[in-house]
Amino acid sequence: MKFWKLSFLLSLSACQLTGAAGLQPAVLTQPEGASAQELRRVIAELSGFSSVMLAEDDLTRSSELVIERRHQYRPNGDLIQGRDLEPPQRFRLLQGGAQCWLLHLNSGQQRLLQGLSCRPLTPASAVIPPKSE
Repeated sequence: MKFWKLSFLLSLSACQLTGAAGLQPAVLTQPEGASAQELRRVIAELSGFSSVMLAEDDLTRSSELVIERRHQYRPNGDLIQGRDLEPPQRFRLLQGGAQCWLLHLNSGQQRLLQGLSCRPLTPASAVIPPKSE
């Protein structure tokens, strides 16, 4: 009986791993227009935020994106909620075949991004910022 339980747990974990099999880190190739709107919609859905603001170059140079909830302040500069202990929301853009996927690293959930174009992130395509002297 114990062997059956163990094999069931192992097969269940293998099913979860195969969802990400064949996916590799990617960057967006056309981040504007309807693509940006779809990306914001999926990020809001996965993070639970009502809306999301992104920069034009988010996910174009790196496959990872970290966002935080916007803080609200009183007129005197104090946070309305007090100390904010909510962790940032972390995402990774992945490509599998011709499809782009967004993985929410906080929860492990992933969503197919409809109408977005991406390419695999290779070491040669990663932009390395210049060193400041």
